[in-house]
Amino acid sequence: MKSHSPVLEALARRYERSQAGRTGEAERDMTVDAEELLRDAGAAEGESRALAEQQLREAERMRLIEIVPLHKRDRSSLHRIRFSPANEEKLYETLGWQTPKTNREALAGQFTAAAAYLVPERWQEHWTNWCESLRQAAITGGSVEPFDRNPTAENTELLTLLPKLLAWEGESLVRFASCVLCGDSKALESLSARDKDGEFRDKLRGKLGRLLAAITDGQIRTLDDLGILPNPRFALAHGPLQLLLSGQWLDLGLLTGAFRLAASDIDRAEHIATPARRCLTVENEATFHELAKLESGELLIQTSYPGSGTLKLLRRLPDGMEFWHFGDSDEAGFDILRVLREKSGRNFQPLHMQRGRVPFEQESLGRPNQKQWPFYE
Repeated sequence: MKSHSPVLEALARRYERSQAGRTGEAERDMTVDAEELLRDAGAAEGESRALAEQQLREAERMRLIEIVPLHKRDRSSLHRIRFSPANEEKLYETLGWQTPKTNREALAGQFTAAAAYLVPERWQEHWTNWCESLRQAAITGGSVEPFDRNPTAENTELLTLLPKLLAWEGESLVRFASCVLCGDSKALESLSARDKDGEFRDKLRGKLGRLLAAITDGQIRTLDDLGILPNPRFALAHGPLQLLLSGQWLDLGLLTGAFRLAASDIDRAEHIATPARRCLTVENEATFHELAKLESGELLIQTSYPGSGTLKLLRRLPDGMEFWHFGDSDEAGFDILRVLREKSGRNFQPLHMQRGRVPFEQESLGRPNQKQWPFYE
């Protein structure tokens, strides 16, 4: 029979964190300070305390718990609450909850079922052994990270995805693979973990990286190892820029519009040159395109927090150039300026950015009122 009792629910949550609740094995009863338990239940004083004390005494009459008074002769005081693991099923039946034992068995059942999933023959033994190790951990209360300790639908979805990843063949961009495997173009990226700069962080910290490494004994550590690649990196730029590729110069300065330069082309360029005196990075793309229309002869690069393509280009520009950043005059704008300095190794200076005033977005300056540097009076 289900009974709503915050104080018994708090006792159950305490029990779940105990050795008996986690593993099903215990050498002694669990004892809890009564005041701590009442605070856990949000019933430290007033009417809620009176009701909680009443529920504890009723639970004692049901032989669910034992109330240990401060003094043997003073049965009115609550000092400690003793709970025997033998009463686990009775307590959880009273609350209408699944017992920790039932949860452990259901969690183990998820890994047992997963062991039967089809995986490439190369990984079959690895997969079976890995599932068995998790099944045993679930039964004994060991760690099953990064899976949930409860048998959730998310656990099943992740266990279903892993064999598909192990069977992936060929190279594809991560969002294409994510759509094929998950029906959601962004699911794999969210599981792999990305930082604010748009770069993959250490993928061993992401769920998929850790799981793949555990299954394959470290032979697969990232989505890249499977041929599932990050979206292509590029720099969005405008102005005089020349690349020496396969012994021939490519003059991008002949283009009147902005261009996207792939990080792979920046890497393979034998030399990168520009007659521009200054390189100006522009935070907002709309403002960048307004400046590009002026064809001022300055080298413009659009970026907020710089990705790998932008950083590759900045690092390969001539050392004698001046480097400026035109961003929003707010906390984020100045943080982007800091990141540009740190990651590119270039001494970036702020352009039209002012501290100590009301923050404003660079678009609020309107159209440039000068065709040449610095574009605004």
